[in-house]
Amino acid sequence: MTDSERIKELKKQIRQLKKSGTGGGDFRVFIRLHVLIAYYQKQPIERIAKCYDISTKTINRWILRYESGESATMQDKERQGRPTLLNAGQQAELKKNIQENNQRVWVARHLVVLVHTLFAVAISVKYLPQLLQKLGLSFHKAVKNLVKKDSEKRRLWIQETLPKIYQKKIEQGWRIFYQDEVGFQTEGTLAYSWGERGQAIEIANYGRHGRMNMMGAFELGTGLFYGVQTSFKVNAQRFRRFICHLKREMCTDKILLICDNASFHKAKWLTAWVESNKDWLKLEFLPPYSPDFNPIERLWRWMKTEYTHNHCWSSLAHLKKHLQDALRKMPECAESLKTVMRKENERYHEICAFYQVESRVIFQA
Repeated sequence: MTDSERIKELKKQIRQLKKSGTGGGDFRVFIRLHVLIAYYQKQPIERIAKCYDISTKTINRWILRYESGESATMQDKERQGRPTLLNAGQQAELKKNIQENNQRVWVARHLVVLVHTLFAVAISVKYLPQLLQKLGLSFHKAVKNLVKKDSEKRRLWIQETLPKIYQKKIEQGWRIFYQDEVGFQTEGTLAYSWGERGQAIEIANYGRHGRMNMMGAFELGTGLFYGVQTSFKVNAQRFRRFICHLKREMCTDKILLICDNASFHKAKWLTAWVESNKDWLKLEFLPPYSPDFNPIERLWRWMKTEYTHNHCWSSLAHLKKHLQDALRKMPECAESLKTVMRKENERYHEICAFYQVESRVIFQA
C-alpha cells in the first residue's frame, strides 16, 4: 500500500468516525489518525511530535502498529486492569460482616484491620471506599429506632383515634394543641457549618452552668405557638401552671392538649384536677415511644438549629436572655416556620382544614 493510499484510508476512517459517532467521545483516536496522515504526507516526525505535544517514540510506535496491521482503526485495546484484592466470595463475606455488626461504628481504619484479619490482605485506605461502593454500601449517619414502640397502637392512633378526636372536639368548640417540653444547656450543641478550609470552627466553651427548660403548646394549622420558660425542673405542678397560663392567653373556653407519656403528665393528683375541670380541659396521650407523632418536636429541632447550635453561654442568665430574645424574634420568622412545618401540615391536612386563624407566637418568661 502506497503512502497516498494510506492517507486516503486514514481520512476515510476519520469521516466514518465523525458520521457514526463511534469514537467521537475519544479524541485520542482522532489524534492518532491525524498524526499518521501528517507522517505519510512526509512531515518530519520531530515537527509532528512538537505540534501534538507527544514524544517521537510514541509516534514511531503508532506507525509500527498501523503498518503491521495490528490495529487498522487505531482504537485502544481492551485492558484487563489491576486484579481485585478480594475475590467475589471474600467481598460477600466482608459485606455480611458489616451488615451483621451494624450496632457499631465502621470507619476506614476498622475495615482495613477487618480485611487483614479475615483474609490476610493489606488494603489501602484510599481504595477502600471504591470497594465498599461496589458492594452496595455507603457512608451515612445512623438513625435511632425505638424498639419498644407498638406499631398497631401507632396505626390505630393516626388512622382512627386522632381523626375522631378532631371531629368530635372541634364540633363542640374545643381548641386542640400539641404539648411538649424541651431543654437547653449552657454548653450548647455542635453542628456542621461552613468555614475556612483547614481551619477548625472553634466555639468558646465555658462549661456547664445549668439548663433552661421550656414548655410549649403548638396549634397545628394556625401555627400558633405558646411557650413558657423556666430554670426549674418541669414537674406536674409547673405543668398545671402552664395549662392555666395557656387558657388565659388563648382566651378560649375549651382546651384539649395532646401530650406524650411523661410520668408527671399522669400524676394522680393532676389527673384528678383535670377530671374536676373536664368542662374546659381534656388531655389525650400519644402512643408510647412515638415522638414523631408530635408536630412540636419539629419546631424544637428548628429552634435549636436556628438559635442554639454552635453557641455556648458563660452563665444560665445569658442563656435565658438569649432564648428570650430568640422567641421574641420568632414572629418575624413566620415564612420560615411555614416551611419547617410543611410536612406536618401535609400529614394532617384534612385535620387542619378547619383552621383559618392567623399564625402568631406567644411567649412568657
